[in-house]
Formats: sequence, structure tokens, C-alpha cells
Amino acid sequence: MFCRQRSCRSRSLSVLLIVLAFVLAGCTTPTFVATVSVRHQLPEIMASTPATGAAAVQAAMALPKTFTIERLPAQSQSLAFQQFETELIAHLTQQGLVWIADSKPGDSNRADWLVKLDYRVDNGVVQSYQQPVWGTIGFSIGYSHVHTSGGVILLPSYYPEFGVVGSQTYNETRYTRELWLDIFDRKTLKQGEFAKLYEGHATNQSRSGDLESAVPWLLRSLFLPFPGPSGVNREVRIPLPPAQP
Repeated sequence: MFCRQRSCRSRSLSVLLIVLAFVLAGCTTPTFVATVSVRHQLPEIMASTPATGAAAVQAAMALPKTFTIERLPAQSQSLAFQQFETELIAHLTQQGLVWIADSKPGDSNRADWLVKLDYRVDNGVVQSYQQPVWGTIGFSIGYSHVHTSGGVILLPSYYPEFGVVGSQTYNETRYTRELWLDIFDRKTLKQGEFAKLYEGHATNQSRSGDLESAVPWLLRSLFLPFPGPSGVNREVRIPLPPAQP
């Protein structure tokens, strides 16, 4: 292939810019991405008011609602759950709710709402995908004009051309990490009637099967905002702090 020297250099520069774009794409700020779905029948004022967070809760209720958290048997002696419970209490109290600790027998019976928290990770699903392999697909020839006493001499220069030379199959295991948050009217539940006020579900797809590191972020995604639109699936993106060296 014959081409001018300038056009060959421009083509090589374009290839370098493409490669640089792929490198920079991997240097973006790490983000935790969660898919959130919520259904609730909290007071209409709370769901529709333009205020958010604690202002919305307080605008919806004449008196702040009290809550307690129910622990499943597997959670009662879990230090991890104790940490997640503390974070959940902080989120709910920031909404204007009042936590009643069950430090004494019967304390939890004074709460208006009963809150349940659960989470899990699956065994992972192997996904295969093709990735292009880049390489040299040929060479371009450019000529430089060199003037000598005997005339003009054409000096050839060779420039590699890059492109896709094949593909490679990669296998990747993707894990689904999930969290459920349910809120019940405690007195109605005790009477055996339908008592659920709120059900939130947050999921995250990741190459990591580590559940405990994901739970705080899954929990936070349900409060951006709270209670959030009912009956809507939405994506929540939370910037992650830089990794520690």
C-alpha cells in the first residue's frame, strides 16, 4: 500500500488515541450500582410531599413513629448483623423515627413499627463473552523526497497498521448480592392482619461473592431517597471511596 508520509502518521496516531481511550475508560471513579425496587403504603403525605428524608417523615406524622428491629435466629449472635443493624438504626433515625431498644423484656412491644432485615448472595453464574484481540494487520509505505545533487531520491518508510486479528473467549463468574428490608405495623401484625407498610429490595451484580462488604451499600441505596417511589424499579449509583494502598 502506498500512501503519503503525513497520512500514515495520522493513521498511526488515530490508533494510539483509540487505545488510550480504552485505557482511560478503566480509570473512572469506582461506583457501587444497585437495582432498587420498593413498594410501600406509608402515609400519602409522606409519599407525595416534595420534602425528603426526615422532613418528609415528620410532615406525614403528627408524632414520630417508634420502631424496633427483629433478629432472626441466625442473626442473634452475628457480629456482622450487629454492625448492619447499627447502620440501619442510623438510617431510620435520620428519617425522624425513634428507635426502641429491647434492652428489657417487653421493650419491643412498645414500638409502633417492626423492622426486619435480611440479605444473601447466590453461588454465582458463569458468563462467557468474546473480546477482540488487536495486532498488526499489515504495513503502509510512505516515501520521503530527498533532494541530492543527482536528483530526487524516494526513501521508503514503513508504518504498521493495527486492527482486530482475532478474538478470545473469557469466562467470568457474576454474583448477585441482595438485601431485603421490611417494615410492619406491629399492633396490626399481632392481630393477625395484613400489616406490611414497606418492602424494599436492593440487588447488586458483581465479580465478587463477598456479601458483607456489599450490605452497607445495598442498605444505603434504599435510603436514596426513603421511602422512594412505590412500584418502581430504579438504578442507584453510589461513588465508592478510593481503595486504600
